[in-house]
Amino acid sequence: MRVSTLAAVAAMAICAAGIAPASANFSDNFEGGVNGSVWTKWTGSSQEILQSSDSHNHTSGGSKSALAWQADPTAYSAYADFGSTDGFVRADVWVFEDLSNPGTNPAQPVTNMLCLIGDTGGAVGFGADYLQVGVVPFWPGGSTTYGWRSKWGDANQGGSQSVGISRKQGWTHLAIEADALGAGGQVRFYIDGTQVGTTQRSANNLRWVRLGNNSKSYENFWYDDVNVVPEPGSILALGAGLMGFAGVIRRRK
Repeated sequence: MRVSTLAAVAAMAICAAGIAPASANFSDNFEGGVNGSVWTKWTGSSQEILQSSDSHNHTSGGSKSALAWQADPTAYSAYADFGSTDGFVRADVWVFEDLSNPGTNPAQPVTNMLCLIGDTGGAVGFGADYLQVGVVPFWPGGSTTYGWRSKWGDANQGGSQSVGISRKQGWTHLAIEADALGAGGQVRFYIDGTQVGTTQRSANNLRWVRLGNNSKSYENFWYDDVNVVPEPGSILALGAGLMGFAGVIRRRK
């Protein structure tokens, strides 16, 4: 292969890191509303999906967000299929709350959630990884603090882990990183940029991202700027490697 061709390939790989990754690649700032063809409710459930809102926008220059409003017996959530992958996945979202309900009354629980769900070969289900970070009533801290849960990847097999970080008024940033299965499959959970827990993926591809929760909630939450992307570093490493290889050939010539 000619040096110029290798350089072109390397440049394309580097550009791909910022434009069109080959694996999971999904984002939504909800400026076009909550698109029913992208965000759907749990299969077979009467539960409604998130609704478009012009309150508490996070997107720079935008005006819309996705609202999960108070509901009983089941809260509002939505699912999007970002494409099945066994590679590295990072998901993050911004969540706003007014903190009108402190979450101390067990009869009036509060729930919000970012979740990555494994591929069961069909509709969304619990038969695979279930990686979630947020607030739900059954954390040890109740509805007052954040926590994380792994349905299949940890020793608790669905157990909940409170991280002792209290809810707050305003925006909170939630993120999940899951290493590729071939790289060990470690999962890391983040709240406002701080790592708060780790677990492991099972031998399932990740496929779905969920916002909101299936449990009842007595608080409104607004979700905005959700992203699910692969690790750009692997693509950059490929580009750097190709560029280095091209340099070696050039020097030999």
